[in-house]
Amino acid sequence: MHFGVGAVKALTSVLPKHVEAVLLVRGASETTSQPIREDLEEHGVEVHQISVTSEPSVASVNSALHQIVGAHCSAVIACGGGSVLDTAKALRFCLELGSELPEDIGTVDQASLESSAKIVLVAIPTTAGTGAEVTCNAVLGLTGLKASLRGRRLFPSVALVDPNLFASAPRSVAVGAGLDALTQTIEAYTSRVASPFTDAITEPNVRLGARALRKVAERGDEAAWTQMGWVSLSSGVALANGGLGAAHGLAAVLGGRYDAPHGLLCGRLLGPVLSKNRSMAEIGSDAFLKIEHCIEVLTEIFPSGHGQDELSGLGIWLKQHQVPKLRDFCPDRRNFDEISEAAVFASSSTKNPVALKKADFREILDAAY
Repeated sequence: MHFGVGAVKALTSVLPKHVEAVLLVRGASETTSQPIREDLEEHGVEVHQISVTSEPSVASVNSALHQIVGAHCSAVIACGGGSVLDTAKALRFCLELGSELPEDIGTVDQASLESSAKIVLVAIPTTAGTGAEVTCNAVLGLTGLKASLRGRRLFPSVALVDPNLFASAPRSVAVGAGLDALTQTIEAYTSRVASPFTDAITEPNVRLGARALRKVAERGDEAAWTQMGWVSLSSGVALANGGLGAAHGLAAVLGGRYDAPHGLLCGRLLGPVLSKNRSMAEIGSDAFLKIEHCIEVLTEIFPSGHGQDELSGLGIWLKQHQVPKLRDFCPDRRNFDEISEAAVFASSSTKNPVALKKADFREILDAAY
């Protein structure tokens, strides 16, 4: 991992020696990736490009694979947000296997997922949110749901995390990414499988992440973007080692059903999930104290009015920054029972600090509506 302002300048030094051709996976805009492409071409490297214009799916990955048949790339460079990084992870896996993904990624041979990758993958995030540059999974959309292609072979080889690349993101993207990073930090901290290692990473970043989120939403300076980038990177390490929780469990189900940005969903679900978790945790337990600490921090950074619910300040802030409510994505509450049932069994939900039932998830959805 290379972290800090100017980290992207290390790109050519981390590529294989005598590299002749690379695959550059980028977002819809070339604004951030163009200097990287030009730098590679100046070093005599042939660049093949794939543009990612939406959240990845099995179909989009397979379509991209068909576009680069015969390219003979010895490295993959992913420059973009979480969708770009996840697409690149899945593409590198397909390139190594020499075949496309099956429609049911649950049938992918686990041994092939856990073996070592041979093609170098350099991850260059342009949003401070998912931490995908340091995780071993690629989230892919299927029919009506999202699932993860997961295994050691999905880890990027190198992560170049340069805060200078974050500031050009549209405000809505920056807010959504920051909410994802903050939610990941809090859920990895309160996860039932958290450890002293993940606690050491996440506990300081609960307050740092909340403060940085406020700053970058108001177009913060280089220091704010560096803090947000650090929280995002750290949350990726933490979730890879300690799991997440119910907000991500619900977001995975909702994101598979509706055209809803993941980070914005997490932001709307965070408060209701924390409140539900605290109401069900044993008072004085480690889980209760961690949840209480997170609520106290959010109340401090997003203060509520006198006599209002302590997490109402976060809701007010979300409204100020035009974060849609759940009803804007999912207008029909009649689907909530089915969504709640699916959320119980979502991978992230199984790491929630307290066991939640279908009725609990329904209450969270109603509160976020």
